[in-house]
Amino acid sequence: MVGGASVFVFYDFETTGTSPAFDQPLQFAAIRTDDDLNPVDEVNIRCRLSPHILPAPWAMAVTGVTPSMLTDQSLPSLYEFSLELRNRIDAWSPAVFAGYNSISFDENFIRHTLYQNLHPDIYLTQFNGNTRFDLMLAVYACWVLAPDALEWPQDGLGSVIFKLDALAPGQWVHRS
Repeated sequence: MVGGASVFVFYDFETTGTSPAFDQPLQFAAIRTDDDLNPVDEVNIRCRLSPHILPAPWAMAVTGVTPSMLTDQSLPSLYEFSLELRNRIDAWSPAVFAGYNSISFDENFIRHTLYQNLHPDIYLTQFNGNTRFDLMLAVYACWVLAPDALEWPQDGLGSVIFKLDALAPGQWVHRS
């Protein structure tokens, strides 16, 4: 809470795979809002591939990252990326850090990235007045408690799809 109202940071990572112990982030994008949810600041940082990481081909297909982008020497190293990530979280705190599947996925990448790059405070989004909110869990709750509140996309077999790009098609713009 900031001045009695919540300031939100909506964020997402693009990574080389799903294991924060063996993969790395390649991009961190976030928007910080004011008390009325108006955007007031944003960041979109990328980094090059660390030499010991082998990216998953499916992850590269999902993110649209090409081999030349992985080795672009003009991009910061993972260490420099981790410094910017830490500095940005510190500058935007206190806030509610929100994402889609962020508790199970993105938060683990934040902690592992900070730990692997020797930053002492790996729980930045959980302490110092910060809290976390996983929008995917809210979507699940909406499905159970208020199923008529949203139009639920379905696959070819009639099963509900909970992927963000299916729930909010056309709402997401990938920026380079």
